[in-house]
Amino acid sequence: MVPKVLVLAGTAGTGKSSVAAILLKHYTEDYPELEFLEGDLLHPESNVLKMKEGIPLQDDDRWDWLRQVSKQSSESAQKHGLCIVTCSSLKKKYRELIRTTSPEANFYFLFLYAQKAVILQRLESREGHFMKANMMQSQFRDLELPNCAEESHCKIVHVDGKNFDQVEKEVLKDVQELFSS
Repeated sequence: MVPKVLVLAGTAGTGKSSVAAILLKHYTEDYPELEFLEGDLLHPESNVLKMKEGIPLQDDDRWDWLRQVSKQSSESAQKHGLCIVTCSSLKKKYRELIRTTSPEANFYFLFLYAQKAVILQRLESREGHFMKANMMQSQFRDLELPNCAEESHCKIVHVDGKNFDQVEKEVLKDVQELFSS
């Protein structure tokens, strides 16, 4: 069986880490050694410093980080069958780089999406994270939601106006569909 990497994608503040916790709980029985990788922790220090200072990352800042996300998640999936990783994966070329860096694994992208106003409210109340509300504009400027009819192994979950139970049900259904495709 080809190793699977489930990438929880989207801008900051969409709930990627919270959704990862749901998926870990759900898939641990089938994948007892399932690993979760927090993509933000794989950023080089130079990227973290830029973000802390409110400086948006550019493509050149992201390439090595994206390769690291790809390699580490693929290695984990090869050992355990499945790996769940959070990574914004904002642009199509970022997703393509992740896939081509580690072709030995199948990468599935589940995008969590909310409108700017919702994200801004979440980020303004967030503490202890280097991505601040003033960085939101750059993420939405860079965001290229996948055309799921053209880009394989992608789904979008709109989280606006939904409670956590609704998001959980939709996420579990969509991941099952992704893994079946």
